[in-house]
Amino acid sequence: MCLLFTLWFSSGIIMMYVEYPELTEEERLANLTALNFSQVRISPDGALRSTGTNLAPTEVSLANVLGRPAYQFGFAARSPVVVFADDGTPLKGLSELQVLEAARHSGFHDSEYEITYDQLVDVDQWTLTSSLDPLRPLHRVRLDDDAGTVLYISDINGKIVRDTNRNEIFWNWLGSTVHWIYPSVLRQNVDLWIQVIIYVSLVGIASVVTGSIIGFMRIRIRKSYLSKSHSPYNGIMKLHHVLGLLSLGFVLTFIFSGLMSMGPWGIFASSNSFAEQVAGYTGHNSARRTDLPTFTELPDSLVAKEINWHSIAGETYLVSARSAFDKSVHLDLTSTEDQSLNLLVKITAALPGLVTESRLLSLELISEYDNYYYSRHNRFRPLPVYRAKFDDEESTWFHIDLNTGEVVNRLTQATRLERWIYNGLHSLDFMVLWQRRPLWDAVVIFLSILGLVFSLTSVVIGWRRLVK
Repeated sequence: MCLLFTLWFSSGIIMMYVEYPELTEEERLANLTALNFSQVRISPDGALRSTGTNLAPTEVSLANVLGRPAYQFGFAARSPVVVFADDGTPLKGLSELQVLEAARHSGFHDSEYEITYDQLVDVDQWTLTSSLDPLRPLHRVRLDDDAGTVLYISDINGKIVRDTNRNEIFWNWLGSTVHWIYPSVLRQNVDLWIQVIIYVSLVGIASVVTGSIIGFMRIRIRKSYLSKSHSPYNGIMKLHHVLGLLSLGFVLTFIFSGLMSMGPWGIFASSNSFAEQVAGYTGHNSARRTDLPTFTELPDSLVAKEINWHSIAGETYLVSARSAFDKSVHLDLTSTEDQSLNLLVKITAALPGLVTESRLLSLELISEYDNYYYSRHNRFRPLPVYRAKFDDEESTWFHIDLNTGEVVNRLTQATRLERWIYNGLHSLDFMVLWQRRPLWDAVVIFLSILGLVFSLTSVVIGWRRLVK
């Protein structure tokens, strides 16, 4: 356990600055190419009908795939479907040449560098997250650039879904892979991995608690030992004793909150499906499929890399056109009145679909991040949002994007508690620190180094005992 604690504290410092590989929303939009609306000859409805499905899509978007405009239709119970908007043909897998073409048409590619097709993978060390499951298998390609960039392109939708590079890979072997006990051979068996983390954490808690009991039994505050010290030990043993007592609170909450991150034994689980609640709000739980607005209704001057259709209560009401991470245009196609007021009316009318047979307690506007709604590292969350609170058994909160009407996330009473005992205790995600960086960095690094040095004294003592 002292070896594991040493690795956890050291890898935690690395993870503050180099997280697990991810295609962030900013990167994704930056590397899309601009749409040419003159190439769009198929309407969204026509494209959807060509798929032969009667299912109502939960997601409809338009972006370039292989240099051509293509609709992507997402569904609750199946993988996404991509249909090209210029001729209505569906995308049915990628050849190696098409994979290389997809990489060339992205902003990641510089004509100065070569692109090398690597292989088709279902999952590897850097694509373990379950969010990629509907998009597998993935084509892995390598760019011969200075950073050693690696791209993963979905065989399902033809888009880049993950990127990493040589530096990120190196630090993640020392960071996330160690910290989460995340080798792919173990992580692919999700149930086994979860049990390993839970029971290793429990052993860690037991080692800290028993060590602290011994530490308090051996310390003398009022009457010192003959050596005039409050500790009976010398050298590394004394350092271990003193550091153990000084860092006890932090080390114990660190390992306990690590255990809580796994939601062991379902203690933070909800009895309600978030997907079903959102479907009740958007109307996607209905068999009725409404027509999608065509491009004749969009401004001719519109410049965008991606178009998204949004629905509330079964009505497709809004198109959002995005040209960059922080540049988007929202067009309410059902009203010529004030868009924000019209959207608020639609949201308010649809809210009962989120939590049926429960009363809406409040709907408040959140214009600044707070302890329950905030962006951390690459996990972007939009502002402003509405916070809708219900009086159901789980005391559920929903955050709803003011610009699009989309449900951003859900917080139950249990997950709000989880926020404090996991994010709060493990990452010190307290606004008083987080909004005052580098104060947060200094506090976390100091405590991590304190825990690391304490753990190293354990390793030395343990090794000496083993040698004897």
